[in-house]
Amino acid sequence: MKILVLTDTHIRGTTPRNRLDDFPSTLKEKLLEVKQIIQKQKIDLVLHGGDLFDRPDTAPSVVSDFIQILREFKVPIYIVAGNHDLYGHNPNTISRTMLGLLNASGIVNLLSIEQDELIELNEIKLQLSGSAYHYDLDGPNRLDEYLIKKQEEVDYAINIVHGMLLPRPFPIDLDYTLIDNIKETEADITITGHYHTGFGIKELTDDKYCLNPGSLVRIGAYSSELERCPQVAIIELTPEEIDIQLYKLTSARDGNEVLDRSQIELNEYRQKKLAGFVQDIESAGEFNFMEIDKILEELAENQNLGKEIKEQARERIAKAREKLS
Repeated sequence: MKILVLTDTHIRGTTPRNRLDDFPSTLKEKLLEVKQIIQKQKIDLVLHGGDLFDRPDTAPSVVSDFIQILREFKVPIYIVAGNHDLYGHNPNTISRTMLGLLNASGIVNLLSIEQDELIELNEIKLQLSGSAYHYDLDGPNRLDEYLIKKQEEVDYAINIVHGMLLPRPFPIDLDYTLIDNIKETEADITITGHYHTGFGIKELTDDKYCLNPGSLVRIGAYSSELERCPQVAIIELTPEEIDIQLYKLTSARDGNEVLDRSQIELNEYRQKKLAGFVQDIESAGEFNFMEIDKILEELAENQNLGKEIKEQARERIAKAREKLS
């Protein structure tokens, strides 16, 4: 059984300010190359790590262009919902989103934590598990979505999670899960998206792997994106072994040709100024600060605000942060 893995395509109809090219056209070119890889490598199914779309209400005119390319894959596509696919990072909103529409139309097959998919092909029995992004996914001491049980009758189990799974601690303050902390999972392969830089293939134990090929697109204003070449992964499952290979896209241009270096330098300047500001505050030792999410929780409790309102507030805060980055 041969499986192609990609993640974080962020389909949109406009070009991000960090890009110098025509972003929608570039993305179409990449997906057409993925189609060629599927045909050449005789791929049986595609797994997507989430954030198919850049926002949950992507315009139908934009979606229709990309649907045709996805149809041309001519193999089943299994996907989990990413934070950009949902309203307010809430998986319960999926039915109102473009990803939900594609699932209802049979263009993609949406995986959820409630039920595994069982696929039997070429004498291989595969269990597919998946979890959408949600706000507490990578919270402290929380591993629920990463630690799955493997059914006895299957040969292999693959778990797809749109979470911040990392090989080492992150230098900035955000929630993440370390690869070393999910060694108890019974999944043979754990696939993640969300972290656009990716970490490639990491061996969890002698016979278990973690995989994040990185986002198919480069959007962020970071120096690492200048050097990174978008890629996909191909998993081959046989009765005897697992083989995983990474394939760089030949259609991906050099980062200096498509990313605005001035925006990257501006972002790095802002990050340094912010880090200095935080350091000054911490060294003063006169104030106790709370994370904005904790402030939001306290306000919500004091005002008896519902969960939906809290999620909307988080979404607006997230959008404001994006504009500042």
